[in-house]
Amino acid sequence: MADIPVDITPKEPPVAAPPTDLKPERDWYVHEWMLLAFAAGMMLLIYFVAQHETEFGHAEIVRDAAVVEQSITRRLETDQQFFDRLALDVGAERISSEEFDRIAGKHAIESGYITDVLRIEPDLDVMRHAPGARSLEIVKRARAPFAEQVWMMGLTEKTGRSTYSRPFRNDVGRYSIEYSAPVIINDQFQGSINALIQFDELLDRSAPDWAARKYRIVISDTSGQGMTNAEAMHIESGVVKHTVPLSLPWRDLQITLVGAKPSTLLPNLTLSTAVLALTGLMVWTLIGLRKQQRMRLQAETERDRLYVKSIGDLRTTKERFEKVLDSLDVSVYVSDLYKNEVLYLNTSAQEAFPYLAVGKSASDLEDGFDTSPSSKYPPNALLTIEGEPGDVFKDELEHRASHRWFVLRTRAVRWVDGRVARLTTLADITERIHADRIRQTQQDKLTRTSRLMTVGEIASTLAHEINQPLAAIANYVSGCIQRLKGNGSPDMAVIGAMEKADAQVVRAGAIIGRVREFVRTREPQRQPLDINALLRDVVQLVESDDEERALTCMLQLAPGLPLVFADRIMIEQVIVNFLRNAREAMQHLPPRKRIAKVRTRRLDAHLCAVEVLDSGTGITPDAVTQLFSPFFSTKADGMGMGLNICRSLIEYHEGNLTFEQNTPVGAIFRFTLPFDDAVDG
Repeated sequence: MADIPVDITPKEPPVAAPPTDLKPERDWYVHEWMLLAFAAGMMLLIYFVAQHETEFGHAEIVRDAAVVEQSITRRLETDQQFFDRLALDVGAERISSEEFDRIAGKHAIESGYITDVLRIEPDLDVMRHAPGARSLEIVKRARAPFAEQVWMMGLTEKTGRSTYSRPFRNDVGRYSIEYSAPVIINDQFQGSINALIQFDELLDRSAPDWAARKYRIVISDTSGQGMTNAEAMHIESGVVKHTVPLSLPWRDLQITLVGAKPSTLLPNLTLSTAVLALTGLMVWTLIGLRKQQRMRLQAETERDRLYVKSIGDLRTTKERFEKVLDSLDVSVYVSDLYKNEVLYLNTSAQEAFPYLAVGKSASDLEDGFDTSPSSKYPPNALLTIEGEPGDVFKDELEHRASHRWFVLRTRAVRWVDGRVARLTTLADITERIHADRIRQTQQDKLTRTSRLMTVGEIASTLAHEINQPLAAIANYVSGCIQRLKGNGSPDMAVIGAMEKADAQVVRAGAIIGRVREFVRTREPQRQPLDINALLRDVVQLVESDDEERALTCMLQLAPGLPLVFADRIMIEQVIVNFLRNAREAMQHLPPRKRIAKVRTRRLDAHLCAVEVLDSGTGITPDAVTQLFSPFFSTKADGMGMGLNICRSLIEYHEGNLTFEQNTPVGAIFRFTLPFDDAVDG
């Protein structure tokens, strides 16, 4: 910023001159600035409204595209599960050929987009097809190209997994895709179950009705080749559209939503017309005022004109200088560099900081800004400007009293009387700071949601992969038990340990199955349970002879409790997690003092409570507020998902999971379960 060489105080004003009323001319300049500010404001209003509508339309189509993509994906995931189960039933010979035709045909007809379901031999011969409305010859012509059929059969035989073909155009010119599920009979590959899916019908049946009315929806590949509504791929420029990839393994297919009308810079013709008309009316009014003021100025005497000529330049310069600064939306003040005395401040500064005035110290304002060492700003930043004009400081600071943020720019200048002063401007950026914080909070929520989705995928994969070795372990343990019992002098202690191991393997398999069911969002198996008997079984499994993992469980079970309505495996998971946490919280105690109390009691006619008490280290006050949050853990190697999953399981059972500090030390975890109405009633 250059020096300000304007002396706003006349040194030798002329004498013996009659006063001249310059108010009409001064009013005209005020009207000019008002007109410019109003016109600029109206244009900015139109622009920002247009930008808002554009951003709103884009955000809306992005959200709707995600909904449409998820709808299609869910529909096809359901079909995949159906055909995989059908292939398993055929391989296990649980259904006859007639049942295959009935089940497959019914599913194809109900879907509306599956044209045929085929039973394919390893040599690519078609054994059966449903629903049977078309001849076998027509069905064969509608299938994927022969090379693609050979590739699919080879891949399913080699991997034992289901797969999709590449998208292809069938004999009637419509795009389709073929899904293949392997058939395994006595561990031998015996062909596959294939389904022909047409894209046009899939889109009609899967996309929500409101989306079809609101947008043109196109499925295409990455090169832009349309698979559905192909004519809609010729999209005129300027329309709102959004493309998202389909998450299924479809060889880079994507879905595009196209808005019904092109975007425009004029958000509302009526609003724009009204703004322009109002601006024109103000211009016409000001022109009339200008003419009247000129007529008044022409009537002034020669003496008045001479007087105006002698002082007009100085006064006009001063007024323009002040009006320019007063019209700014930022606060501006000038202070002595060494005495810190305020020399000048504009209207915005007077309104924003009413305690600041000419002649007072600027320290009252400057000391109110947050320049503590803990912040990113250097301490006493406003008081460290030294030297001749040219030194500049700029930063973003928070005003402690008003909790508003300002962009502060300050520099040394040479004032009109020759001394070094400091010119400071303060622009309010509170709205931007708040918007940045809100945006960061939303980003953190999206990141947390992404992590939860990743954990679900990992859990599904682990459940699938661990199930096979668990089955093998169960078989080996069962065989060992049979051999030990067949021995002439069996060791009953070893047999008892092996039977416990077998029970643990069965329980682990059940837990793995429940994890897979939980990830697939299927209904758990809720049934009437004796909660006291369940607790006794869990305690026997948790207690260990190993000194490092030793834990003594003291049962305080209320007698005569009605049966609860719950899923056994889920409740076992919750209790085992509580007992494991109790053991880890008391790890610092000797093994004989690691005692966890497990008790039950009846709350009312519909609920019972289960409590686990320990005398461990307890929970710190800082951790209590985040105890059930995902990925929060007080353990160095914890994932932070145990208590969060437990709360989800209890809430599924229409119960409530709570925590409180134990007396004198330790923690109490409590959850409620509803009684079975059929038994209790």
